[in-house]
Amino acid sequence: MQLGSRIRSRRRHLGLTLKAVSEQCRLSVPYLSQVERNQANPTVTALASIARALGVSLNFFVPEDVHETVVCRNGRGDYLHVHELPYRLKSLAGNGTNRQMEPLLINVAPHFSSEVTSHLGEEFVYVLSGTFTLRVGDEVFELNEGDSAQHPSTTPHAWGNPGDTETRLLWVGTPKLF
Repeated sequence: MQLGSRIRSRRRHLGLTLKAVSEQCRLSVPYLSQVERNQANPTVTALASIARALGVSLNFFVPEDVHETVVCRNGRGDYLHVHELPYRLKSLAGNGTNRQMEPLLINVAPHFSSEVTSHLGEEFVYVLSGTFTLRVGDEVFELNEGDSAQHPSTTPHAWGNPGDTETRLLWVGTPKLF
């Protein structure tokens, strides 16, 4: 796939218009259109701006031939716990450098509700145990053990644990966080 097609594919995947990307990366709409149609070759600086606007690294558009496999063994690795937040995170991806997505194991304390947020990317959640409430836009989903959901992160969303016991989730999102 050519560079322009990769850029267009990522922009469309995120549901962004050329104008929205143009405003974020400070490049003109006609220029971006030419880049997407492979009629203009962006400079490294322009491509870096486009990548930032689309929430990815330069490697997303110019992939290396390096195939890195990272294995995380059960029982190894530490949970990240921010004392102000009633949940713990554990990265399941290890220290891979070419990752585009972030898989996390999240333990959510009872009765926690997050603030509404939106950002570039996409999220997937699978409920391993407990109950989970996911609000995406105007829709609210009550998820139980074995349920899953996927949504664009650009839509305002919030989540929480309405139950009396800890909820355990497998969360996968883009772009990578850690």
